[in-house]
Amino acid sequence: MGRRGRKPREMRAIAKERIKILMELAIKNGLENKIDRADRYVYLARKIGMKYNVRIPRKYKRFICKKCKRALIPGITARVRIRRGKVVYTCLRCGGAKRYILP
Repeated sequence: MGRRGRKPREMRAIAKERIKILMELAIKNGLENKIDRADRYVYLARKIGMKYNVRIPRKYKRFICKKCKRALIPGITARVRIRRGKVVYTCLRCGGAKRYILP
């Protein structure tokens, strides 16, 4: 059986770094219209986060649809609108919406 519970600090640090790299690649490929590749990078980043119990940083979390768990690329797979002091990201695949308060 494998080790259960919290992973060592070094492993979690490496996992955070890998998540950051994968999300950067997902955004880059999404902007180049390689949507299937971007979705795969988001999938891998989420799996690493779950395995090592590491959160995806807030700045990258905005690029993941909460409903279908795929890449949200503004203008390509997501519609971005500003309404009543909130930014609304709408997924063009599943219709899920994410709302963020403007600072």
